[in-house]
Amino acid sequence: MSLKQLLAKLIATMFIFGGGLAIAGESIDEAGAIACVNDNLKESEPDKGHKLVDLTQRCVLIPDDSTAPKLTQDCVGKYEYMPDGSWKGAGTCANNYKDGDKASMTWEEGSHLKEYTYKYTGGTGKYEGASGGGTYMYEGLTDTLFGGKYKGQLVLP
Repeated sequence: MSLKQLLAKLIATMFIFGGGLAIAGESIDEAGAIACVNDNLKESEPDKGHKLVDLTQRCVLIPDDSTAPKLTQDCVGKYEYMPDGSWKGAGTCANNYKDGDKASMTWEEGSHLKEYTYKYTGGTGKYEGASGGGTYMYEGLTDTLFGGKYKGQLVLP
């Protein structure tokens, strides 16, 4: 076996075994900035002061760790605003990575929460079977733009 063939086999072995071991069961701490834009809000008011809102939103997540992947999110959700000023919302997001893989999550927001929560529910490619979750907070900067921070953990199967 030539040195070139040996080197090629060594690199392939490291890629197959090293890459698989690094990903399988890996817990990834995540934290960073989030910026979102509301694409579509459909509002209805079934009773005076009681508002229902369907939301379509896109976000960009910019990790604090500059080596972590930046990603986009496509989100949908439903909000309910009550006459007493309380409110709650829930929905889903798909994290879109540059390599084409996606991680799916659910989220919950509301006036009863100090921090909003998200939970991973699976995905595609290396994110299939993903779990974990965390918290986030953001605030409206305009009627359609929001900014804030997130922190949590993504657990790969």
